[in-house]
Formats: sequence, C-alpha cells, structure tokens
Amino acid sequence: MLLLLPVLVLALYAALAASGTAWAAPPPADTCTADRLKGAKVTTTVQFAHRGSDVSSVSSVTDITVPTEWEQAPHLLLDPHAAEYRDALRCLLGKGASAQETENDENGANFYDYEWRVRPISVNRVGANIVVHYEAVAWVQNLDLLQVGLWTLTPGESDWMIELKCPPSLRKAVLGEVHVRLGGPGAMSVWPMATVGKGGSDLSWKNPDDCPGVAFRPPAAQQWTAIVQSHGREWEMLGTTGASGAFVYFATGALSLIAGQRLRRGQRRGPLPMEEEAYAGLRYWALILMLLGAVVFLSDDLYRFLHAEFDWKHDYEPTVSLFAMLFIGVVLCFFGALRTYLLVVVCVLAASLVSLYLAAELLNYKLVSTSDVVVSHVGARLVVMASAVTVFVCFLGVISSGQRLLLLGRRGLPQWVMACVAAALSGLTMLWAFLAFGRSWERRTWLTNFAPTVLDGYRLETYDWWWQWFASDAFPTLGDIIVQLTALALVGVLYVCRAEQYENDSFTPAASEKTLLVIFFGVVVVPNYATYFGFSGYVTTLVLGIFSAWALLSMGQSRSVLERPAAGNAPLGRVISQTDRSELLRMARRYRELQSRLHRSGADSRGEHPSSQEEIEQEIDRLDRCLPDGVRPIDLPFAFGPMATWWGNACRCALIAGLIGIPATGLMYWLDVVRGDSWMVTAENIAGFLAVVLEILYWQVIWAGGGFFLGALWRDLPGRNGPTKAVCVALAFAVPIGFHEIISQLIGLGLQNTIPAVAAFASVMTFSGLVMDVQTFQSERRYRSSNASLLVYIYRMPIASVAFFLAQLVALVTIWKSFKEGGQASPVDVHRK
Repeated sequence: MLLLLPVLVLALYAALAASGTAWAAPPPADTCTADRLKGAKVTTTVQFAHRGSDVSSVSSVTDITVPTEWEQAPHLLLDPHAAEYRDALRCLLGKGASAQETENDENGANFYDYEWRVRPISVNRVGANIVVHYEAVAWVQNLDLLQVGLWTLTPGESDWMIELKCPPSLRKAVLGEVHVRLGGPGAMSVWPMATVGKGGSDLSWKNPDDCPGVAFRPPAAQQWTAIVQSHGREWEMLGTTGASGAFVYFATGALSLIAGQRLRRGQRRGPLPMEEEAYAGLRYWALILMLLGAVVFLSDDLYRFLHAEFDWKHDYEPTVSLFAMLFIGVVLCFFGALRTYLLVVVCVLAASLVSLYLAAELLNYKLVSTSDVVVSHVGARLVVMASAVTVFVCFLGVISSGQRLLLLGRRGLPQWVMACVAAALSGLTMLWAFLAFGRSWERRTWLTNFAPTVLDGYRLETYDWWWQWFASDAFPTLGDIIVQLTALALVGVLYVCRAEQYENDSFTPAASEKTLLVIFFGVVVVPNYATYFGFSGYVTTLVLGIFSAWALLSMGQSRSVLERPAAGNAPLGRVISQTDRSELLRMARRYRELQSRLHRSGADSRGEHPSSQEEIEQEIDRLDRCLPDGVRPIDLPFAFGPMATWWGNACRCALIAGLIGIPATGLMYWLDVVRGDSWMVTAENIAGFLAVVLEILYWQVIWAGGGFFLGALWRDLPGRNGPTKAVCVALAFAVPIGFHEIISQLIGLGLQNTIPAVAAFASVMTFSGLVMDVQTFQSERRYRSSNASLLVYIYRMPIASVAFFLAQLVALVTIWKSFKEGGQASPVDVHRK
C-alpha cells in the first residue's frame, strides 16, 4: 500500500514530461513603434479598495483602441495561445519578452508578469478599429513595487504613489479619459492637474498631455498591514507571521495545560494509571503546540538574525524550513506511538532526506533544490519525491497523534491504514502543487515567447524556485491543521477523567469539568478571525469567547430546570437522576393528556362533567406538587436529554452537529475558497490542497465542538427545550465575533464572512437541538401516526417553535445575502487557529 505515494508522484512526472510551449517567429521589429501606433487611443481607470479587507486591493481597467491599418492588428483576433497574438499584445502592453530577447537574456526582469487577471482579455472589432479590453488586479501585501495593467504602484511607509506608465509603443498614442479612484483617502499631490475631482479621492483627466500620477496616504489599517508584512522591517517579527501568530499556539497550549491541571485538582482521589496517562498526553501535546508555534513562526526570524550576524554567503532559509517541517513530523510520529517498524521507516526517510540536502548544499549537487545551483532534470523529479516524503511524515504524525489523543491506547485504525491515508494525502498535495505550478507559469509568462533553446532552462529555473520554497509556504497551513487536534486532546482527557464514571449522583459535569468545557469553547469553537494592523488579535476573541461561555454557564445554573432545589435543598437533577427514563416520559405524557382534556372541557360546553374536570385539575396539581415551583413534568425529559448521562448527550450532540454541519461547511467553503476570485488564487496556491483540507476540517471541528459543548452542558443551559438552549449557545458564539466585527467596522478591516459564520452556527445548533429533542421522545413515536405528529406533540410550546424558526429564518436570509454578494479574494495567507 505504501507504493501509492510513488505512483501518484510518477503521474506528476508524466505530466511534466508532456508540458511544453509553442514558439513562432516574431513579426518584424519595426511594426512595434510609437510612430506605427500614434493613431491608437488609451482609456484607463485604476481603483483602490481598502475598507472590508485586511490588505488594500488595486484594480485596473484599460481599453486600447488601435486602427486596423496597424500591421499587427489582425493578430489580436487570433487564439490567445498563438505566438503572433502574444507578440501583438506584448507590443501594446509592454510586458513579456520576444524569443530573441529570451535567447539573448536581455532584460530578464520583463520575462515574467506577476499581476493577476481575474478575467481574460477581450478583443473586439468596432468599425475600423480593434478594441482591447484589459483588466488586472493586485493586492498590496507589503511595500514592494506593484505593476497593475499600465499602472505602477510604489507603496511607502508614509505615502503611496500610483502612476500611469505607458509602454514605449504607446507614447504617441492619444490618452483619452483617465480615472483614479483612491477608495476613500484624498490625494496628497496630483500631476498634472486633474480635470475633474470629487473630494480629492476621485480624480479624472481628459486627453492629458502627460501620464497622470497621484500620491496619497492610505488608511492606517491597510498601510500598517503592508508595513508589518514587508521582509526586513523591524515590525515583521511581531506580525501575524511572527510572534503574534505564534501566540495562538502558545495560548492554546497554555490553556490546555490549565484545563488539565484544573481537572486533576477537581478529582477527590488520586489519578488512576489510565488517567495519569491521559494527563501526561495532554501535557505533552501542550508542549508540542508551543514548540510548533516557535518553529513555524519564529524559526525563520532566528535564521535571518543568524544569517545577518554571521554574513552567510547563501540563503539557506528554504532548506531550514524543510528540516523544521520534517522535524515536527518526526516528533508527531513518536508522540503518536507508532509501531517500531513504522518509526524505523520514518527515521530512515528523515535521515536520508537530511543527508541528501546537506550533501547537495555542501557539494553543489543538482539533485534537489538548494541555494547554490539549479536542479537537473533528474533532480526535478527527485525534489517532488523529497517534498512528498516530508508531507507524508507530517500527515502520518497528525493521524497517529489524533488517534492517540482521542482513543488513549484503545483500539483504533490499523497502522497500515494510517500509512496509506498519509501517502494518499501527500500524493494529492504534490499533485495540486504541480498543477498550481503550471497555472502560475502560464500566468507569469503569458506574453513571453521563449526561444526553444532556452525554454527548458527558464522553466527549470522557475520550477526549482517553486519547489525550493514549498516547505516555507506549506508549513504554516500544515501547522494550522495540527492545531485542530487540540479538540481531540481535550475531549480525550475528559472522557478518561470525568467524575460520572465513579459518582452515581453526577448528573451534570463537575466544576472542574465545566472549566475545561469553557476553555474548550474559547479555544476550539470560537473562530480566530481577529487580525488588526497586521498583528494577530487572537487574545480578544479568546478572552471574549471564554467570558461568554462562562456567563452562559452562570446564567444557566440559576435558571436551569435541573438546578432547582428539591428535597433536602439538593438539585432536582441529582434527586431524580436515577429515575427510570421511561417513568419520566410516562409522567410527561400523562401530564400532556390531562392538559389536553382540561383544555377541551373548558372550550366545549358539552365537555366533561364538572366533577371530572375537578379530578383532572387535582391530578395536575398532584403532579406539579411533586416538583419544585416553576417546573412541570413535561420539562424533565427536555432537561435530561436523550441519553442517560451528560457525556452521552455530549457525544450524541457532537455527532448530530457534525452531520448537520456538512452543508454548512459546504457554504463556508464556497464563501472562503470558491466565491468571486477566491478559486483563482486557491488554484494557484502551492499549498492549495492543504488549504482545502484545513478549510473543511476547521469548520467541521467548529460545528462538532459546538455540538459537544451544547450536549455536555445540556442539563445546565438556560431554556426548557433544545432550540432555546441552542440559541443561547449561538449567542455566546456571536459575542466575540460581534465584538471583532465592531472593531473591524471602526478601523475599516475585513470581516472575512463573519456574519454567515454566525448564521450557519446558529442554524446548525438549533437543528441539533431539535434532533436531540426528537430523540428524547423517540419512544413516544409508537403513539403517533407520523413524525410530523411527533414534532407537534413535542413542540406545543410556542417559545421553542419561535426560537427554532426565527433562527432558521435569520440564517437563511443571511446566507442568501452572502451568496448574492460578490467577493474578492486575496493571495494573502490567513492562518487559522
């Protein structure tokens, strides 16, 4: 089965061998001159969008009208892959290079174009002219120079400057209408003077003599994001790719330690061997998370410091990232307690890989991507294998660690199954990365005609650079996948150490277990959206998530049905926790029947005899007197839930929420990965497959984690039925996200689909609460003619019906609105917790 990985990689080799680029002789050079195109006309608009995104975007729309008398004009109507089409378009846009230039290695910087084109260029014949419509977009992720269409953006720490720079062939062309829309901030300086202006942020020129330019000061949030994300700046090591990004891992590990210590102190006895093993596993996992945060986010900063301190000749950062990724994978494999033969295989693979790269770096071998030489054709295949081995070791460690954290030594997946799954995932990761390279090559060389003699060399050089930085680009996403296992760590230790296994009157989680559940809610369930000015604001959503969960629990303890004082001032739940469930359901059914008879007798003059009515009222009073004030017999089944223990409720609700959440995951996948321009960016992401895996896993963990929290505290939450309890949990979920949204609105940052996330969570939770209630009364199904009549029997209370349908209506309206609104992607990496 382990042969699956080489088979998948061989498929990549076949695709690589079949790839190629056509080349044709260019047209005569004298046809691409300013004199030949002095009858052309250029109309262009550049527009900035700041608000609603963590980084500023700049888009360009350009229309170039050329007369049909121009020698290359007919070539514009050819297929976009035709060499003559690219020659003609390259002449108009000033991008790319001809075959002769590539062969002579003239101005190699022009060979590649890094802008994004969200729509293909359209060419139409209008009368005696041909109109070329050209749209491009870029995102200001740092302070590097950007070229967008015919415009050049020069970001600075204080001001940004946008200039129109026509290519040499269009310098005598007529400039028509030129528009600059700054997206809010006003212009600091303008040249030449604009013909029309609105508030200094919307400027227009009509037939200007010179190419216009504008200097402006962008909003502080987007400006600081660009500053913090710029390499070599002092703020970079504190940004989301530095210390503040590592804080997510450190905080998660520290809170996991606190939860474990609190759970251990809450026990009234010494830990059993199995419990001691569970506590040790949680401690080790917390330390692994902290180590992971340091390696993923701080190791590159340490390397750059050492590189500058010792003045190393070459840049070994990609190799260091590969070694770091491989190290974390080996650590996870050992933590996952794999069998000896698999650990030996992992160690041999890791040692062989390290030796190969060290030898290549020291001896300038061309077998793998290094800082000194470009890989050979044989090395082009081997470098894929090396990356695949690294990802395989990491995935094997993730799967084995997750199994250990959740099952704690109990029987799980066979070792060979874990190895096959890891091999398949690593193979798919490599396949996606290879296909992404093809898309990236086509986008960046779309106007370059490489000569046949140099095509392989340039493509191999780009290919070497692509795979050289694979580990650096994939490691943060893989780290976010690893963090998701924290949910299994907390659930696993709670399963082994929960008090209800040894205390018969434990109808609800103990105080120490509730502390763990509150931490679980803040760490696992609440999304990590907060990023402000280029720094991670995870502390805000984390603290507010824990606070809202604790407030919800405190409110529930004062309002919960089962927390009402009963005989001996003991909680009602403890008094009747050992009562047979069938007896509770029988009493509830009898109570409902008596209420129905009493209602019919009062509504119908021909109803029951007054003496019978009095007997009904007396029996209802007798049933009510058995319970504390404000508690009715029908409330008890709703309060206890479908399972006999709170742990059973937690597992059942987590399973229900996980299944119901699959459509919600599809929704969030669409909004985050597919909608608008997002898929264009994802498809060209070298770690795109890992990003897709993270997106699916991330939301499924949130839905299942929210269901686990709802089920575990089912007997303590406010509300008399499932939908109202679920609405309370959804409100606790919305508090930290709502606070983040308020901050984002105030400073003009992106909301990242927060409103659809809250709506989807509320929908999943209320549906889960409904299913939990239905399963609670499942034994009553034999008394009803259909499932619909069972629902009518369960939800005679209007509050439950209103809570459920209102939550679903709000969720549907919000989701529909999100689908109708367009979205714009950004290639910036947003790492989740």
